[in-house]
Amino acid sequence: MTYLIAIGIFASVILFIEAGYAAHHLLFNPETQRVKRRLRTWSTMNLRSHGVDIARKHILSEMPWLNDVLAQMPRLRPLQRLLEQSDTRTPMGVFLALSALLALCTFTTLSVVHMNVPATIGGATVAACLPFLYLYRKKQRRFLQFERQFPEALDLVSRALKAGHAFLTGMKMVGEEFPPPIGMEFDKTIEEITFGMNFSEALGNLATRVDIPDVKFFVTSILVQRETGGNLTELLEAISHIIRRRFELQARVRALSAQARLSALILFALPFVSGAAIYFQSREYLSLLWTDPWGRTMVGVCGVLMLAGAVIMKRMVAIRV
Repeated sequence: MTYLIAIGIFASVILFIEAGYAAHHLLFNPETQRVKRRLRTWSTMNLRSHGVDIARKHILSEMPWLNDVLAQMPRLRPLQRLLEQSDTRTPMGVFLALSALLALCTFTTLSVVHMNVPATIGGATVAACLPFLYLYRKKQRRFLQFERQFPEALDLVSRALKAGHAFLTGMKMVGEEFPPPIGMEFDKTIEEITFGMNFSEALGNLATRVDIPDVKFFVTSILVQRETGGNLTELLEAISHIIRRRFELQARVRALSAQARLSALILFALPFVSGAAIYFQSREYLSLLWTDPWGRTMVGVCGVLMLAGAVIMKRMVAIRV
């Protein structure tokens, strides 16, 4: 028994010595100390020179100097908002460069064919606006898809509230289960609230990103309900019902105005169809429109009048509900 106690004490002493040596080697090893000094020095220099910046930044161009120049121009903020609303990842500088390139190419081409100065400037202006018209069209399609998804998303939030979940949990479920754009927008709102942004400010950002009346009405209703109280489930169901009824009325209006829209399309296409027919029958007769100066002027004036007529007819048949 005495031998066993002695062996145990000896083993304990040996293990204690080994543990002390391992701790000393780990804490006071020269290689470890050198690595720690390097990391500490690099971290201190990096924080002093650059600081910690966790603010969200928008990349307006891949070139740093152009990005700094564009960032100092407040008039470009609506264009940056258009890029965000259309969910376009391409930097703003690319669209500006493309706009300038299209304008230059169009101006050069029309100058080579001896087009008059007003028509040349007008054509270059229209060409410069094409990239931004593409962004606007993309934004409109995205907003239309959001409107179609919005009633289903409100129903999901309402069912989550009935099941005992919180309102933010319902929004998070929409962000996880719905496809873009509504899933992505709700997910952005939840991320902003999670990172410490005020609830009303995060909903205001949602209404800014998705600039449609339904979202503004939804955000206003939620903020008023938080201040005054009320049944949030019934409120969301009422908003969803109103949006669906509006969709039904829009479909009915679209069906009743189909004849007027078809008439406008025929009137707009008639000059091109008749011009093509005359061109194949008598090319010399129609060639005066681009060989004679007065003919080119007439083509330019007619183009402007047709564009104005198309806009007016579109506004006449577009009934807002």
